[in-house]
Amino acid sequence: MAIEKELFSDSGDDDCTTRMNQNEEFSDTDFSCDSNNLASNIDEIVDSLDIGFFHYMIMIGSGLGFGGYAVCYQTISFITISACDLDINRNNKGWLSLAFNIGYTISSGIFGRLADTYGRRKIFIMSLLIYLVCVLACVFAYNYIMLVIMNGFIGIAYGGIATVSHTYVIEFFPRRSRGKAGAFVSSFLILENLYCSAIALLLLPHPFHYAIGSINFTSWRLYVLIGAIPALISFCILLFMPNSLRFVLAKNDKKGLRDVLRRINKINSCFTNTSKSYEKVSYSKLSHLLDLQENDIDSNIRKEKNRNFMDDIREMMKEPNRRRFILLSIIWLGYCTSDQVFTMWLPTVMSFYASGKTCWHNHNKTENVSWNTTSLLHSINSDCQTGDSLKAIILDIFIGNLLSLPILILCFLFINRIGRKRLFICLAFTCVICILMILLLDNRLSVMIVASIFTAFTINTWIPCKIWSTELFPTEFRTTVTGILFVIGHTAAIAGLIAVIAALFLPDTSNSDIG
Repeated sequence: MAIEKELFSDSGDDDCTTRMNQNEEFSDTDFSCDSNNLASNIDEIVDSLDIGFFHYMIMIGSGLGFGGYAVCYQTISFITISACDLDINRNNKGWLSLAFNIGYTISSGIFGRLADTYGRRKIFIMSLLIYLVCVLACVFAYNYIMLVIMNGFIGIAYGGIATVSHTYVIEFFPRRSRGKAGAFVSSFLILENLYCSAIALLLLPHPFHYAIGSINFTSWRLYVLIGAIPALISFCILLFMPNSLRFVLAKNDKKGLRDVLRRINKINSCFTNTSKSYEKVSYSKLSHLLDLQENDIDSNIRKEKNRNFMDDIREMMKEPNRRRFILLSIIWLGYCTSDQVFTMWLPTVMSFYASGKTCWHNHNKTENVSWNTTSLLHSINSDCQTGDSLKAIILDIFIGNLLSLPILILCFLFINRIGRKRLFICLAFTCVICILMILLLDNRLSVMIVASIFTAFTINTWIPCKIWSTELFPTEFRTTVTGILFVIGHTAAIAGLIAVIAALFLPDTSNSDIG
C-alpha cells in the first residue's frame, strides 16, 4: 500500500510533506490496540531513533534535579551537628529527618498518579519549583520549628522529583541505552554528594555571623543556599524540554507527538545542521499506530477520561504485575529502612566517636549516676560540632563520596552485562555487611573507615534499584507504581526514625538494679 512519510522542515515553518510511494506492507508488524502490542510497537519506534544532543541535555537536567535527594539528606545530616544557633539537642534532632520523610511519603504516591495523568514533565517542573521556594524559606528560617516545617514541604516536593525523574528520562531512550541512561541520572546522587561535601568542608568549619533583622545569617544557611544551585539549573533546563515520548505515544496523542518530535529536532539542531533520525523516521509508522478507526479513537478517549486510580490498581494486580509489585515492595521496605535511616544519622554517629566516646563501653562512665541526672545531661547536651572536629567528620564523609566514583564506574560497566538484579544484590549485601561491621568495631578509626565504604556503596545501590523498578511496569501506570513503592519504602524509614527518637527517651539499664 502507499505510505506517506512526513518530514519536519528545518525552518520550523509549516510541515514539509514528502510522499513516498513504497509498495511495502507492514506484514511483520501488528499495530493493534492491544496493550501488549502497543508497548511492543512503542519500543520499536523509540529503538529506531538515534541518540543526540537532546538526550544528553535531558539526562543532565533530570540528573541535577534528582541529585537534590543527596543534597537534602546531607543538608539534614550536617545541620543537626553544625547549626549551633538553633538549639538542636538530642531530643529534637530527629525532627528534621522525620518531617522530610513524612512529606516525601505523602507526596510520592500522589505525584506518581498525577504524572501518569498529566505528564512527567509538568509534575517534574512543579516539584522543582516548590523545592526551590522551600529551600529559600529554610535559609531564612528564624527558629528550628520553622526549619522543620519547611523541611517537610521540601520532602513533599522531592517526592515528586524522585518519582518522576528516572521514568521521564528512560522513556526517551531505546532499550539498548536505557540502563546507562538511568545509571547516568543516578550518578548525580554521587556527584552532588561530592559537591555538598566540598561546600560543607569549605564553609561549615569556618563559622561567620551576619545579622539580617532577627535572623543570624551563618555558614550553614549559606551552605543550604549554595546546595540548591543544581536544582535551579535543572529547573531552567527542563523548561525547554518536551513531554515524555512514550507518554504521548501511549496516550495516542498525535498533536503531542508532533510537538515532542519538533522540540527534539530543535534541540538537536543547536550544534548541527544534519538531519537526525527523528526527521528520517517513518512518520507513517507512527500515524498507522495512532490513526485508529474513528470509533476506536472515541473509545480510547472515553476510556482514558474514565480511567482512574482504581483502574491502575486493578491492572497492577494482574499477573505478572502483582508478583513484581509484591517482591519490589519487600525490597524497598527493607532497603529504605537500612539505608536512609542510617545515612541520615551517620554524621551524628561519627560525631559521637569524634568526641572520644564509644557505644559498647560508654555506660561505665555513668554507672554510679542516677537516671534523673543522666536524663538531664542528655536532654540538654548537643552533638553540635565546630572547628577541627566538624572538619574531620565532613572530611570522612567526603572521602566516602570520593570512593563512590570507582563503584559508579563499575555500575556503568556492569548494568547491562550482569543485569539490574544481580548488581543490586551485590551492592545491597555489601551495605548490610558495612552496617554490621560498624556495630561490631567500636572504635573511631574502624568506624570512620567502614562508614566511608558504606557511603560509597549505599549511594550506588540506588542505580540498579531505581532502573529495575521503573522498567518492570508499563508506561500507563509506571510512575503510579513507582510512587507507591516510594510510599512503602519511606513509611518503613519513618518507622525506623520514630524508633530511634523514641529510644532517646528511655533510660539505659546497664549495671542498674532491675528488682
